[in-house]
Amino acid sequence: MELRDILSMLRNHWLGIMLLTLASVLLAGFVTVTAEPEYRATNSVLVTVVSGDSISDLNQGASFVSRQVRTYAEVARSPRVLEPIIQKLGVRSSARALRQDVQASVKGEIQIIDITVTRPSAREAAAIADAVAEQLSTVVEDLSPARADGSPSVEIDSIAAAVVPGAPSSPDPQRNLALGIVVGLVLGFSWAAIRTTLDTKVRSESDVQQIVDVPILATVGHDPRASGKVPAYLAPELSQRAEEYRQLRTSLQFVEAAHRPRSIVVTSSRGGEGKSVTSLNLALALAHSGTKVCLVDADLRRPSVAEYLGLEGSAGLTTVLIGRAKVEDVLQPVGGHGLQVLTAGRIPPNPSELLGSQRMVELIEELESRFDLVILDCAPLLPVADAAVLSRLSDGVVLVVGCGIVTRDQLSETRRKLEIVGTRPLGLVVNRARRSKRESRTYGYPTVPEVKDEVIPEPIALEAVLDEPESGSAGPGSTEVAPPAQGREGSPAPEAEAGEPDDAPDAPGEVADLEDAPRAEDAEPAGETELAELAGPAEDPEAAEDPEAADDAAPAKGKKNARAHEEATSAPASPRPAHAAPAPLELPANILEEEDEDDLTLDIPSSPVTSAAVRTPAGPERED
Repeated sequence: MELRDILSMLRNHWLGIMLLTLASVLLAGFVTVTAEPEYRATNSVLVTVVSGDSISDLNQGASFVSRQVRTYAEVARSPRVLEPIIQKLGVRSSARALRQDVQASVKGEIQIIDITVTRPSAREAAAIADAVAEQLSTVVEDLSPARADGSPSVEIDSIAAAVVPGAPSSPDPQRNLALGIVVGLVLGFSWAAIRTTLDTKVRSESDVQQIVDVPILATVGHDPRASGKVPAYLAPELSQRAEEYRQLRTSLQFVEAAHRPRSIVVTSSRGGEGKSVTSLNLALALAHSGTKVCLVDADLRRPSVAEYLGLEGSAGLTTVLIGRAKVEDVLQPVGGHGLQVLTAGRIPPNPSELLGSQRMVELIEELESRFDLVILDCAPLLPVADAAVLSRLSDGVVLVVGCGIVTRDQLSETRRKLEIVGTRPLGLVVNRARRSKRESRTYGYPTVPEVKDEVIPEPIALEAVLDEPESGSAGPGSTEVAPPAQGREGSPAPEAEAGEPDDAPDAPGEVADLEDAPRAEDAEPAGETELAELAGPAEDPEAAEDPEAADDAAPAKGKKNARAHEEATSAPASPRPAHAAPAPLELPANILEEEDEDDLTLDIPSSPVTSAAVRTPAGPERED
């Protein structure tokens, strides 16, 4: 384990280490407060030998004492010494119990024995220490050999009587707290090391790079709002999360630039890693850059794109594959940037067979001919085989790796599955990455709370003037300025492109669409003269067929344009929404009929994945 790994372990588990240390300190404090105080008293005695006056006699006596002094220290704790003391002082304990409270030690080679007694009472400790010293002297005199005159050859005299202690020797608050800190830190570091060793989940980019040798296209940080009670599936436009999806868009555009993919599969190892949210935000980011994108919800197990966007989900991919509808009938626009969504439709009983059929191959080819890029949001790789099947029909795979969700073994198994089917991922998206506050402060995107109620004025364009009759007015020349229709999350409905016919027939006297009218976000607000010049050359299709009707309608049309401009300039500005709401999907009645389960089952004689119908990745002839 390198120093970087140790620092990473401390950064990831510092809270647990601090909690264990705090718990150990609190435990030490509790023991200190609840422990019974004990007092310690010491009596020091000197052991001497009564010998002759010659030097040899003195040397022999000193040598004898040095050999016997440790024996006398053990005698001080014997029942022969302690039992008379218990009877004399009235100590409420046995000789065996009192032995645990009496300690006798010898300091080095000197002939001094320190007798230490520890008792709950300070006076009792001092009294017992003095009594042990006195009784030891008596017992040693009886045990040692007597001299010729009958006097004892060994004498023990007290040189430092015991003093009544003024403060308890135990518990020691400072020592206990220091010991608690040390023990807590040891436990905390041990816990962090064990958890780091046993943790098999992918936590960072470095963990991913150690397992899969595939470039990381982007790293998307963890956003609590994306998984809250009201999830924010679409990243706010001026947020760091949205910028990270734009980085993914840029990286994807430069992957295999010589053979740019026209269709990609976005999948993950297991569920919950954020593949559908990544597909949706990637499609929006590509659409905002001017790319014609088609997002296909190919997850026929647990489809979610229709729910996230609030689209019609009763008809979609499965409806097209079983031949109940054409693809143009079930494509649904999202926003005004060229994004089309093909929802999953009803869940079939044989998803893998449908996705691997020849009709799916033809559908992908048809979508590639209509759009610049087709994004297929597919089921996870490990539980089912859907993504492995679609990976052979598309030009590449983008693998989403959810930090803290997928394990190293699961990611390795995903890599092996892709190698078995002969597919190499175009890149990885590290999702839900944990970042510190310092890492999240990037240029232009500081960590600022999201503004929810901010109202941004919308520039008034000529397209905003709708030709709907006012309430209570039946005249053909009466008009009103209608605010943009609010869609999901306060988004306006996408505006009809210039030059395209509206779904509803034009009312009499309606202002004709202007093909050359500038967009509101690109042009400066026009004055009366400019509006008159722009609206003047427009011709009504019905008036072109009937010259007389055109002459009669000209005065009414001028009054109508003038009044529309007056109301547009005086009307309050409407707030600018974040995303445009999709237009409601109008399907033929036969498509919305309830299909039987057998109708959704497509019998495939031979899967094109294993036949010659499987397409190879796009070559140079596929370039735009």
